[in-house]
Amino acid sequence: MNLDAVREQFEQRAFDYDGLIPRLIPRYREQHDVILQLIPSETNANIKVLDLGAGTGILSALIFSAFPQANVLAFDLAQNMLKTCQTNLSAFRERLTLQQGNFAEDDFGSGYDLVVSGLAIHHLDSAGKQQLFHKLFHSMNLGGILLIRDIVTGATPKLTEQYEQLWRQYMKANGEDDAAWFKKYREEDIPSSVEEQTKWLAEAGFADAGCHWRYLNFAVFGGVVPR
Repeated sequence: MNLDAVREQFEQRAFDYDGLIPRLIPRYREQHDVILQLIPSETNANIKVLDLGAGTGILSALIFSAFPQANVLAFDLAQNMLKTCQTNLSAFRERLTLQQGNFAEDDFGSGYDLVVSGLAIHHLDSAGKQQLFHKLFHSMNLGGILLIRDIVTGATPKLTEQYEQLWRQYMKANGEDDAAWFKKYREEDIPSSVEEQTKWLAEAGFADAGCHWRYLNFAVFGGVVPR
C-alpha cells in the first residue's frame, strides 16, 4: 500500500467528500440504516466507540445521534479529513476524540464496545487485513461489535468483473468520470472478497462473523467478540 499516495488523495478530497460519495457508492444511505440497525445497545448506553478511517465523520455522526452517551475516537490517516470531521461533529465535540495515524501500524487504543469502519480497510492487502482483524479483536470488550462497510470483490473473478462494470455504469449515470475513478481504484485499492474476510474475522476470534448486507461490490459485514 502506497500510504503517501492514499493520504494525498484523501487530503485533496476531504472538503467535497460528503457530496461526492453518494455519486460513487450505490445505496450509500441504505448502508447507514443497516449499520445503525445492527447495533443492539440501549440508546442510553455509555458505549466507547472507534471509528476506523473516520473520514469526514459520517458514521460517527450517526452513532452520536443514535446514542447520546456514546464517546467516539475518530481515527484517520488524513489531517484534512479530521479537520472536516471536527467541523462536522462540532455539536458533539465533548464526546469526540480525533487521532491521526495509520491503523495498520499505530495504536488506536482499547476497551471498545463498538468498532465501525467505512470504506477504509480495502487499502490493506490480505495479510494486512488479517493482522488488523486480530488487532481489533484484542482492542474490544467482551460482547463488542465490529461493523465494516467496504468495497469488496466478488466470490469469483467473473462476478468481480460483472460487479465492476455495473459500478462504473452507476458512477457514469451520476455524471462522474467512471474511467478516471476506476483507474484510481485500480491504483490505490486492494479489496478482498466478503467470503475471505468473514473467514479471517472468525480466525481472529470473532463470533457470528458474517455478511449483513451486500449490493454488487459493496458490503456491510462484521463479527462479535464472544462473552
